Amino acid sequence: MADISIPTISLQSLDTPATRANSVQTIGRALEQSGFFIVEDHGISPGQIAECYGVAESFFTLPEQSKLAYHRPESNGQRGFTEFGREHAKGSVQADLKEFFQIGRENSDSLPPNVWPGEPAEFREAIGGLYHQLEGIGMTLLGACSEHLGLAPNFLPRLAEGSDSILRVIHYPPIKQSTDSASRSSAHQDINFITLLIQATEGGLELQTPDGDWVAIEAKANQLIVDSCDMLANLTNGQFRSTMHRVVNPPDLAKRRLSMPYFMHPTRDTDLTPLPACIKRTSGQADYPSWTAGEFLAKRLAEIGLA
Repeated sequence: MADISIPTISLQSLDTPATRANSVQTIGRALEQSGFFIVEDHGISPGQIAECYGVAESFFTLPEQSKLAYHRPESNGQRGFTEFGREHAKGSVQADLKEFFQIGRENSDSLPPNVWPGEPAEFREAIGGLYHQLEGIGMTLLGACSEHLGLAPNFLPRLAEGSDSILRVIHYPPIKQSTDSASRSSAHQDINFITLLIQATEGGLELQTPDGDWVAIEAKANQLIVDSCDMLANLTNGQFRSTMHRVVNPPDLAKRRLSMPYFMHPTRDTDLTPLPACIKRTSGQADYPSWTAGEFLAKRLAEIGLA
């Protein structure tokens, strides 16, 4: 099996000129090589993460009809509850073994308002607060990505400002019987710019190396796993990788798994045409199409069964 190293950086290192340059280089090289890195010292406390997972578990263990009251089909899964077995990976005929709840920016110009569960009562404050913290962290990381690409530090953050980024709270229920036909989350690449993933309550996350091997991603408690995604790969002509990853079924099928990825998107009118400097640094020609982030998103939501 191929050896692959996922580097770790301190978010605080980006605040100081003496340490920023080294961390920017670490981030950039990681996204060019594996598409993944890990962030610590990000300011979200272990207690806050535990509270968010607690309210998430309380919601997902409600009766099915109670959860379906927060289903909003008109949002194509971008708001509220999406039932078990609805979403599948692009190109897969098997549904993933998960259900989820999504929130986004309040007062979005293009999506319906957030829908908030009546129970548990703490859901809105806990999950909504986490959304805003992850957005701030994501903006900081996009600034570092911009610098590595030789762009102004605000180049990528400006494209994401006011966008419809999503916080997805995922529940992988206990598996009642062994299955060879589906996994908790089939192999896929994320759609957006970057994803920030708070360490899940159970393991199972794996990434695919360039030579096709699957490697478990191990992060410590209170670390964020960050990966670059399809829209950023498109914009950088593949200089930043969008890496295939999956969540495999656990040895103990009775264990539930909760995770909370934050999908940071550019605004829908963002032009994802590969940047000339990135074309020059990669193949010398545009290997990705010219389209807007909105066009890209609409196509992918249809491909994964949400639109």
